Amino acid sequence: MVIIHCNKSFRPLLLLSVVIPVLLLYSCLPEPLDVESIPVTKPKIVVSTQIIPDQSVLVLLTKTFGALEVIDDSNPQKLLDQIAVNDAMVTIEGPHGLDTLVFLDNGTYGGMFIPFVPGEEYHLYINSLALGEANATTQVKRKVNFSQISAELFNNGYDDTLAEITYTFRDSLEDNWYMINVQEVELDDIVENLLNPRAFTLLVPDDGFSGEAFGETFRVFPRDYSPGDTISVSLSNISEAYYRFMKLRIDNRFSFVEFISEPVNYPSNVEGGAGYFNLYIPDVRIFVLE
Repeated sequence: MVIIHCNKSFRPLLLLSVVIPVLLLYSCLPEPLDVESIPVTKPKIVVSTQIIPDQSVLVLLTKTFGALEVIDDSNPQKLLDQIAVNDAMVTIEGPHGLDTLVFLDNGTYGGMFIPFVPGEEYHLYINSLALGEANATTQVKRKVNFSQISAELFNNGYDDTLAEITYTFRDSLEDNWYMINVQEVELDDIVENLLNPRAFTLLVPDDGFSGEAFGETFRVFPRDYSPGDTISVSLSNISEAYYRFMKLRIDNRFSFVEFISEPVNYPSNVEGGAGYFNLYIPDVRIFVLE
């Protein structure tokens, strides 16, 4: 997944207006009570997948955790160290045979040159020594490309400089659901790019333009960009079920803990686990903002 860091340019008065009431409220709270004998939920495997246009695939396996567990929410690398599933055998089976994915690092498993065919079904199988088995089946979605796309800086008049994206693409006659992601490209933060939910995600159903060309201009927020920043913009044709999943979770993406732990309470196509097994092929474009 993609990253856009939150805007840190808080005005002092605004900050004080938030901090002071919180401190006053905290001073009125009673001493906390000890809580005992709360049953611990058995962790589940959480699946996240990303297919790369060269027919490589990455599968990230993490585990769910209880609400009372102490998880470091400030550093994505430390978070991943705590929740990564590193002891699994992972395979993907399709019409052209079975591929065993290679363990790469910290819960990430990869496969190269798998002939993913649009319209065909593929089966994911996971066997973890600690967490047991999980499996899922999905269909490869047809790739949809941008017809035209541009990205530039936009000053909103309030000392913020946003990224403004203008794009068009052509929809096909069947019902489709689309996802557009925008993230800053930072090669030194690959792990954070994969985990951080602070990405700009735009969901676009085709109920208003089925079978026609569609285009619009939107602005990426809350990230404040500078000249020379590099971003990627991707267009993905996704399933209706995954569209509903993303629509539910899109407002809960501002905490690493919420982002990783929430799939256990959300729709899933993973039996014996959580998250989503997807095989959509994105059209990715890279821009240097000027």
